Parts: sequence; C-alpha cells; structure tokens
Amino acid sequence: MRKVIGVITARMASTRLPGKVLIKMAGKSIFAHHVERMKHVRGLDGVFLATSVDPQNKKLIDEAEQFGCGWYAGAEQDIVDRHIKLCEREKADAVIRVTCDSPIFDIESASRFVEEFKKECFDLIYVSNMTMIQGTLSELISYEALQETHNYYRGAAVPIYIKENMEKFKTRGIEIDIDLCRPEYRLTIDEFIDIDMISRIYNALYKGMPLDLHEVYTWLDDNPNIAKMNMHVGIKGCEVLSANLTEHPVYTIVPSGKKYVILDEQKRMVEPEVFLDKLLVFFPELKKT
Repeated sequence: MRKVIGVITARMASTRLPGKVLIKMAGKSIFAHHVERMKHVRGLDGVFLATSVDPQNKKLIDEAEQFGCGWYAGAEQDIVDRHIKLCEREKADAVIRVTCDSPIFDIESASRFVEEFKKECFDLIYVSNMTMIQGTLSELISYEALQETHNYYRGAAVPIYIKENMEKFKTRGIEIDIDLCRPEYRLTIDEFIDIDMISRIYNALYKGMPLDLHEVYTWLDDNPNIAKMNMHVGIKGCEVLSANLTEHPVYTIVPSGKKYVILDEQKRMVEPEVFLDKLLVFFPELKKT
C-alpha cells in the first residue's frame, strides 16, 4: 500500500508577518488549526511539520509535539529538501502539501488526492477548476517528483518545476464542487488584515471542529463587508506564476510598450471589441448597465 503523509510548511521568520503561525484564532494557533484540518484528511499516514533549523522555530516545534505532529527541521531556503527528507525518514511515497497560511484549506479535495494516489501513482494531483492562491487548496506531490524537482529548484513554490514541465510528469487535475469555486474570496494569510478577516470567520463559526468550507462561503456571502476586508492585498509573484501554469486563463491583459493588449488562451491577440462581446456572454448582467 502506498504511503502518503501530510506536510505543513511553516516557520516563525515570515517575510511579511513574522510569528504569524502561532497567532491565535478562536483560542488556537494558526498552526494548530492546520494540524487539526490535516488530521481530518482521510487516508493520511501521519501529519508533519516541515520547518527550518532557525532557533526561532523551537516554539513552533514544541507546539507540533504538543499536538502529536511529527516534525523535521532542515535548510532555511531549501524547502523542497525538507519534503524529501520527511519522505525518506517516514518511507512515504507522496506528500499532501499545505503551507501554514491556509487555515481553511479544503479537507475533502485533499482526501480525494490521497484516495486517487493510493489507487494509481501520480507525480502531482491538484484541483483544476479553482485557483490555489486564495488559500483553500492543497496539492499531492510524489517523492519521485520531489527528487526530480530538487535537481532544478529548491524554493518555496515547491511544485513549480513540475507545472513548468507537465509533459515530463504524470499529473492529474480533479474538479471540486462548483460551490467551492469562489476565487473572489481571499482565505490565505500574508498580512495582519488577513488574520483580522479570517479570525472573524473563526470567531463566528468555529465550534471545536474543522470549519466546513461551504459554511464559510455562505457566511462570507452574508457578510460582504468582512469578505472585502483583505481584497486589496497582493499575491506573491511566484505564487501567481505557479497558479497560472495550471489554471490556463481564458484571457489575459498584458503590457505592450505603452499600452495593453488582450490575449486569448492560445496567446493570440484579441481585438477589444471581440473581448467585450465575450464579456457580455460571460456576464450578461452587464447589458443592463
């Protein structure tokens, strides 16, 4: 039987918000909420913290041990190697990878990743109909794919080499419930305003068990002022690149000299009039304005 472990990448020395992983929401640290959700992913063979040897992470390691979460401390910048070392130590064939800025990541899709991998080996399993950068998704990466990646890349965007070279790897994209495809909501933590917004969700809905993502989106729909609190926060460039490699935008607007041009999914230029006509197909409510 193939073995899959859950790996939470976290450290105290966050660039934008140092120490964020131990900030409390609804009585538990952000890290603790990640561990709780990961332990509810069906079929996992253990949950682990992947951190660095920086002494600041001692508090984080202590918290991991308190919640029965294994850990590995490796190089500060070589995040890929942390995952490899955990796989080797635990004799795991793949990891479910989550960074510690996604305290409402979808448990069901992660469980499906594990189920699919245990039936058939894939190098990467991901959600194909929802963006990763909004903080609700995980990925499954095989040990062999991590090893191959390490020959070319070692940074924080762990699967980026795989996504740039899909023809070299065996990958699978799965679709999730359309009700969970809500890219307008930002549920990831980079800045304090993100913590403020997500803390309000936890304070309203958390009852000692992992939040249900359907319930979260319903609550956000009913509380639009809170939902809009962190919409101005920018996404890290490497995360945007990694997301675009698998999401294949239908249209993109890109700079061209001193102006902008519109490209379709085949990177062919589209006349503005044609683009506007398509917008009316996608959003018929615009005809009323």
